[in-house]
Amino acid sequence: MALCLLDCSFHRGLLTMVLFAALSLTVVVMALPASSHAQAEASQAGQQIAVSFSASPVYQFEADVDGGGNLSVARYNFTVDMSSKVSKDLRLGLGLTYEYDNYDFSGLTDFPVARPWSGVNRLGVSLPVNYSFAGNWRLFVSPSVQWAGESGAKWGDAVSYGAVAAVAYAFRPDAVVGLGAGVYSNIEKTTVFPYIAVNWQITERLRLINPFRTSPAGPAGLELAYAIDKHWDAGLGGAYRSYRFRLEEDGPIPNGIGEYKTVPVFARISYKFSPQVGLDVYGGATFLNKIRIDTPDGDELYSTRTDVAPLVGLTFIARF
Repeated sequence: MALCLLDCSFHRGLLTMVLFAALSLTVVVMALPASSHAQAEASQAGQQIAVSFSASPVYQFEADVDGGGNLSVARYNFTVDMSSKVSKDLRLGLGLTYEYDNYDFSGLTDFPVARPWSGVNRLGVSLPVNYSFAGNWRLFVSPSVQWAGESGAKWGDAVSYGAVAAVAYAFRPDAVVGLGAGVYSNIEKTTVFPYIAVNWQITERLRLINPFRTSPAGPAGLELAYAIDKHWDAGLGGAYRSYRFRLEEDGPIPNGIGEYKTVPVFARISYKFSPQVGLDVYGGATFLNKIRIDTPDGDELYSTRTDVAPLVGLTFIARF
């Protein structure tokens, strides 16, 4: 019985992750024929449309919270990206993201409340623009808007908006490096951060890339990837992430603001079933984890830290 009590939160997260992964794979497989047909029709019409879909469950294991108690986190993310080349130098896109984050607090003894929040919904829309100019120069701009909050949060009080922009230079078609910055009005707080934009094929097998999408959560991170063969791929990477969201109107901290900052570091192994469909399996740990609670106006009410937390995850990817 004691063992069950200790492991039950892990079992719930793992079971949910497995069920979510199975559902995601089913969606991808069912979408393949229809998407291939749509792409063929688009090609016949003279359009160049690229569509990608990904589904990613991630489980962050239980870690001790400073002051007493512990926290585990399960994240479930869906993204759909579409882009079209409208001219030789210009490509326009549309990105859609939905994420559900389940924060499982237990045994908190030094918090203003026992469970400051639980389930957080995150819905985002971005409009990326890629423009090539002056030969080898690239300009990237992506305005976006995001709603992030608990189910009972006010929609109008949970909106973040802003943009990222980067200028890069293509030393060759497979070696593009640049610098950029993101600026967001992020729920009663202005967030500004620099980031490195890179897609560099260092050798025939070794590549340096950005593993994440730059968003209100932070810069895209860096990953060093190694192509083992035509099916297998491995990588090591990390990033800085800051999740900020509005708390529910009738919760223990009415209309307050929650924030969770973390630095995930990971290793992954990937398998490509085909050039269009792949599966990533990865594990790692989160460092410098910080929990913060703000008043409705954005003034800090309470903050603390958690210990290093192991994590595991899966990502299904399909490109059409």
